[in-house]
Amino acid sequence: MNHGKGHHSPSPTVLLRISDGSCQMHRAFSDFSQAICAAEAYAGAGFVVAMISATGRFLMRLQPRWQSIAV
Repeated sequence: MNHGKGHHSPSPTVLLRISDGSCQMHRAFSDFSQAICAAEAYAGAGFVVAMISATGRFLMRLQPRWQSIAV
């Protein structure tokens, strides 16, 4: 393994903070696109999702998206 200055680590970890208003859980992803897909899925299921970088910087918030059912 190359640990020299030219070595680049994989994408930094993205943390999802997922909440339904009463409890909160966290999931970490090393792949940004996977984190986005998961965040959208949680928001689609009715959760509020905050995306936070590995350095602690707030990236974005997704509000719950309730899917309406046609009658």
